[in-house]
Amino acid sequence: MPSWSDAGRQRLRGPLGGATATVASTAAAGLAVVALVVVAARGPQAVVVARWVLSLLWWVVDAVVPHPASERTRVDAAVVVATRLGGRALLVLTTALGAGPTTSVRWGLGLLLLVAVVEPVLTRLRPPADAEHLPGLGAQRSQRPLGVVGLGGVVVTALTGLLAVTDADGAAWVGLGVLHAAVALVAGAAGLRDLLGRRARSAALRAALERHAPELLVYNGRDDGGAHQVAMWLPALERTGRRFAVVTRGPEALAAVAEVTTAPVVSRAAWRDLDDVVVPSARVALYVNAASTNTNFVGYRQLVHVYLGHGESDKALSYHPSHAMFDRVLVAGQAAIERYGRHGIDISLDRFVVVGRPQLGAIAPAGPRPGDDLPVVLYAPTWAGYNAASSHSSLPVAAEVVRGLLSQPVRVLFRPHPFSRRRSAERGWVAEVEQLLAQDAARTGRDHRWGAQVEQGTEFADSANASDVLVADLSSVLVDYLVSGKPMAVVAAGAGARYATDFAARHPVARAAAVVRPDGTDAGQVLAGLLGADELARERAQVRRFYLGGLTAEQSLDAFTAAITSCVELADKRRVDLEDLADVADVGEPG
Repeated sequence: MPSWSDAGRQRLRGPLGGATATVASTAAAGLAVVALVVVAARGPQAVVVARWVLSLLWWVVDAVVPHPASERTRVDAAVVVATRLGGRALLVLTTALGAGPTTSVRWGLGLLLLVAVVEPVLTRLRPPADAEHLPGLGAQRSQRPLGVVGLGGVVVTALTGLLAVTDADGAAWVGLGVLHAAVALVAGAAGLRDLLGRRARSAALRAALERHAPELLVYNGRDDGGAHQVAMWLPALERTGRRFAVVTRGPEALAAVAEVTTAPVVSRAAWRDLDDVVVPSARVALYVNAASTNTNFVGYRQLVHVYLGHGESDKALSYHPSHAMFDRVLVAGQAAIERYGRHGIDISLDRFVVVGRPQLGAIAPAGPRPGDDLPVVLYAPTWAGYNAASSHSSLPVAAEVVRGLLSQPVRVLFRPHPFSRRRSAERGWVAEVEQLLAQDAARTGRDHRWGAQVEQGTEFADSANASDVLVADLSSVLVDYLVSGKPMAVVAAGAGARYATDFAARHPVARAAAVVRPDGTDAGQVLAGLLGADELARERAQVRRFYLGGLTAEQSLDAFTAAITSCVELADKRRVDLEDLADVADVGEPG
């Protein structure tokens, strides 16, 4: 299993992330409009001020807002395009107000505005990257414009600002328009060349994939990465001895997954382009998350569709209703099967296959700890989730939890979920914990660990093996830690006032752990109890069998391989049935 850091490293689309960029660009557009209103209301005297404001504003926006082609959503892209067009248009309009509507200025402004409208469209023509590690497929030209285009864009931006704050004549503006047009044409020519070659490129990709002949297609529906969800299954997939390829739905996910595997990784953003990857050799599609785009792929009925997930936990996503659409659901143990039924998800028992957790072989059982060392507490909170139903994170009270841990004679190992660094609020909570640990380490000399030294270049198993006690939220790490046999506690985040009686009843894994109040205020007291007599050891062993099927890691790998073999055989049978149905249909057609 890859480390959370490696698997969840963020790929910022420029100095600012997508949401922040949207806010920044929207604010910039608003300021530009205000500046134009000031110009219109106060007359020529305000023109000079407006030029300076808009020039500075344009440079700032161009520096911090990523190119629209790299944005995650069309909304973000639209806002960025609107901001850039607005910035250029308002700059030249204020200049026109100051310079006077001479013929040359009108031509210069007209050409500049025309290119400003066309350029973003031209630069977006270039298709995104479509494959990595696929033998026989030549490298695709980069999505980014050629170096000369990028340099030309910088020059155009700089000259636009320069002319806006000086009394440039019309000839200068015409020259700027011509330069701007040249840059756009170079970008457009490169994009048009690739656009016209898309059909040939798709054919070449399919031909290369047919030659590779994968039996298994690992489908990752996340468009923003999710590499760790794929990576945790790679050793088990390689153990099967069958060829596989990974299917992603965007260039960002393609790049992320390509970093964690040498297997072919393909990106097909459009639904219709998924036809390219369903090659004749393909038998089984494996799904590592419950992304909404899974529905795009399950329609290929010649494949057997298998849900793997990316961890065993009592979270709502572990019993999502969409799992009922799969032919097989691979689960770790009986707990998962009962969880679906308990929440009204109707899946017939013959579609469940118990395979344990093949990823847990690296977690060592508890052994003797040196008596002269302070116990190590691993605090591994989960992220805040997509919505309230999927949020079991203690990060909002993480500082309170850590203060409690620091009140005991322990060292703290802090390993938050990688997605915890995607949102500003969660980054703030993580930073607050790291500051507390740094201050305590400086004051007491205790060797706490956090940040890169924990999250980069290591796996969760490394943190589990280095610890004596776990404090976590309702997540898969709680179940995975059961393999170690060590004491653990769970923060009843979001459980409400009746957490003491309701939490374990609704989430059976909590029977194996001491429960910390939802506000985290008793974390120190709970930890003190765990460091004493281990009263839950027998309960943990029972819960482990319930959740992990009583299988060792080696037995889990064998069970996974057997399950895949069974699914391939089912796919072969299904193909025969589908061919028989097609023959019957052909016979029934009128001659």
